[in-house]
Amino acid sequence: MLGIFVIAPILIGTIAYLIRDDWAKPLVYLFQISFVLFAINQFLTVKLSGPIIWNTGDYSDGVALSLYADPLSIFMVLMTAFIYLAFLIYAGNTEYFHSKFYFLFIVLEGLIMGLFLSSDLFNIFVFSEVSTIVVSILIMINKEKQAIYDGMIYFFVNVLGSSFLLFGAAMIYRTFGLLDLRAIHAAIPLLTDPKAMILPYAMLMVAVSNKTAVMPLFSWLPKAHGTPSAPPVISAVLSGLYIKSGVYLFIRFNQMFEPAINMQPFFFWVGFFTSILGVIMALGQRDIKLFLAYSTVSQVGLIIVGLNMGTAIAYYGAIFHIFNHALFKSTLFLSAGLIEKEYGDRNIDKIRGLLKQMPWVALAIILSVLGITGAPFFNGSISKYMIASGTDDFWITLLLNIINFGTILSYVKFSTMLFGKRIKPTYILPENFSLIAVVSMGIVTLLTGLFGANFSDYFIGFSLEIDTLEYFKKGLIYILMLLGSIAIYKGVLKRNQFLLRIGKSELTFNGIVTVMSGYFIMILLFLIVFL
Repeated sequence: MLGIFVIAPILIGTIAYLIRDDWAKPLVYLFQISFVLFAINQFLTVKLSGPIIWNTGDYSDGVALSLYADPLSIFMVLMTAFIYLAFLIYAGNTEYFHSKFYFLFIVLEGLIMGLFLSSDLFNIFVFSEVSTIVVSILIMINKEKQAIYDGMIYFFVNVLGSSFLLFGAAMIYRTFGLLDLRAIHAAIPLLTDPKAMILPYAMLMVAVSNKTAVMPLFSWLPKAHGTPSAPPVISAVLSGLYIKSGVYLFIRFNQMFEPAINMQPFFFWVGFFTSILGVIMALGQRDIKLFLAYSTVSQVGLIIVGLNMGTAIAYYGAIFHIFNHALFKSTLFLSAGLIEKEYGDRNIDKIRGLLKQMPWVALAIILSVLGITGAPFFNGSISKYMIASGTDDFWITLLLNIINFGTILSYVKFSTMLFGKRIKPTYILPENFSLIAVVSMGIVTLLTGLFGANFSDYFIGFSLEIDTLEYFKKGLIYILMLLGSIAIYKGVLKRNQFLLRIGKSELTFNGIVTVMSGYFIMILLFLIVFL
């Protein structure tokens, strides 16, 4: 049954492409609704009966090519299916929603599902490589010069990253004769010398770190996610969903090596500096899409921090934040597409009066901004509360507050678009479906905050008890941070050109390759010294 998650989107996408008439679009919508229902069914099956394993042929588990659904992977699958439905609703009446687009778009869904469900290193490599090709084509779909350049940079950087995955998998196969993640996890304690895993671990971590876009490997992300001519729904699926496959593989690979290697202190600091640098680069952007792309870097950094704090509540808070980020960042990218269509511009400094000009879009943005900044009662506040509750250490708490302060400060800048005068005497309402998609996702951001404890218990599998007094204190801290951010932005940053100059800096392809090599060496040295 799990094979349906991978095969069905590819098959339906192909059929829709071949039909190329009025039947294709209804077919895509009917499929996605059915796909959501199937995902719900499989989620409930895993929740009630435990993990599902699908092995090819008659081979035994651990040897066969397998798809494996446990509470984490099936949650990621369910999240993807639901948000993909919102993407299709948004794009339904757009000019780019044609046969070639929805063929590639639906195929990408199947490949993302494959990355979430695959339990085999070689399968993961194949899904990663094919999805890289599909994403590259989607980035370049409008065939503009800048889009082609961005797409090719994305392609070559990720192919290079995948080569680390392939070599790491080959070394593991040479050692164990196995490629299944669960079987390798069980075999690692049998090693006489755990240091034999240093080199393959470093290779796999370079691959997933590149795919996750942590510091210093994030330079490709703004080019891909912020490509000017790419449809907004492409940017949304890349920042909202596709990058989560890298985070997911980061979790799985670390779980696989857990009996021999623990790199939590290293990746905690990688996550922290990723988050801070993402904020700094976001503050240096005028383009909405580039701002949101660098904001994704920052939020991924926070997720990595939570995953590496060493406590259950912080770990599950990071998992919750994966969902939250997928929701509000997708909403913001889709909203950015509507703004560009109305204003004919993506410059944050020039766009004003959204509350008067586009009230429904402004509502979706407000809900999403309150979510991403961790405002009380919104989903971001719950996941950040969980991450913060994972430590009693004053200094770690301070670092988490610095990250959130940076997020609030950057979105104070972003939110300046809401205020000001109407630019036109009349406002042409965007396509109803597009508005329904962005407003609905914004409302879900609020609802999954109001019912955050229930959501965590049912969907993530962590029983959360919120300390009312502690949550109230964090709400007061949020208000103080917000007031401080407004003061700093208006008093210091609004007219400061220094951050704008920093925001224009980027690495060449050769620079990216050099940084990737340096990151690989850094992981190796850390392991050699501390393992």
